[in-house]
Amino acid sequence: MNRNVKLAIVAVLLVALGGGGLYVLYKGYKKYRPDKPKEVRYGGTLGEAPEGFDVEGFKKSLLADDLLEQVIVKHDLVKAWGMDDVAAAKSRIRQKFTVEHDGAMVKVAYQDKNKEIALGVMQSIMKIYYQKMKAAKDQ
Repeated sequence: MNRNVKLAIVAVLLVALGGGGLYVLYKGYKKYRPDKPKEVRYGGTLGEAPEGFDVEGFKKSLLADDLLEQVIVKHDLVKAWGMDDVAAAKSRIRQKFTVEHDGAMVKVAYQDKNKEIALGVMQSIMKIYYQKMKAAKDQ
């Protein structure tokens, strides 16, 4: 074999090994790098809304101060989130809670990094809201 052929074979092998090594390093990096905690979103459809439905008014009634205080105390969110006071927790819930009205359906959702907190907050808000509505209807 010619000297140039041997050098070419060695160069091709080095490039192949280098490329393979970089690929293995990349896969290892992707596997073991710390991922950002993803937020879990819980939501549901409340059903059909009447024509002229006020989304902002509905959201304000869902996220009323007295209702949110009950949810925060029930789930001890000030401590769980490491916050200073209840007002900060209320603000966080209001930021993460969404109400959408598309066509005829009303959809509500809440998202948080902790799966249990997200589900608990969503269920508590809706349960307390329905209790409030039932009590108002009974009166």
